Amino acid sequence: MTETNNTTKTQGGCLNQVAWILGLNLVWFLLAVFAGWLGWHAYSLSTNGEVVTGTVTNFVEDDLSSSFTDIYPVVDFKVNGEKYSVRSQNNYRWWNKYTRFPIGKEVEIRYDPADPENAEINSWLDLWGEPLILGMFALIAAIGINVYIWFRWRSQRNMQAAV
Repeated sequence: MTETNNTTKTQGGCLNQVAWILGLNLVWFLLAVFAGWLGWHAYSLSTNGEVVTGTVTNFVEDDLSSSFTDIYPVVDFKVNGEKYSVRSQNNYRWWNKYTRFPIGKEVEIRYDPADPENAEINSWLDLWGEPLILGMFALIAAIGINVYIWFRWRSQRNMQAAV
C-alpha cells in the first residue's frame, strides 16, 4: 500500500511539474508573440509611414498625486488638411514635460497613410522601445526559467538514481 502511494505521488508530482513547465512556456510564448506583433507594427510604421510635423498641445498624466508623474504627450498634426490628434503610446517622466515636450513644441510624427490616426512620435525609442523591451524580457525569462527547471530536473534525477 505504501509503495503504491509513493508511485502515485511521484506520478502526480511529475504531471504537476510538466503542467508548470508547459504553462510557463506558454506565457513566454504569448509574450514573444505580442512582442512580435508590436515589432511588426513598428516595422510597418517605420517603412510605410510618412513623416509630418505636429505640435505638442496637451499631456495626459498618470498619477496627479505623485511628484513623479508620468506623462503622455498629445500631439496635433494635419494630413491633407484634416487635423488629427495622437497620444503617445510611451510614457515619459515628468521632466520631459519641460525639456523634451513643452507645449507648443513641434515634433515629428510618423503616421500610416492609410490610417493617419495610427501614428507615433518619430523617434527610435518611441517606435522600437516597447517591442524590444518586451521581447528581451520574454527571451531572458524563458531561457532562465527553462535552465532552472532543467538543472532542477537533473538534480532530482541524480538524487533518485543514487537512492
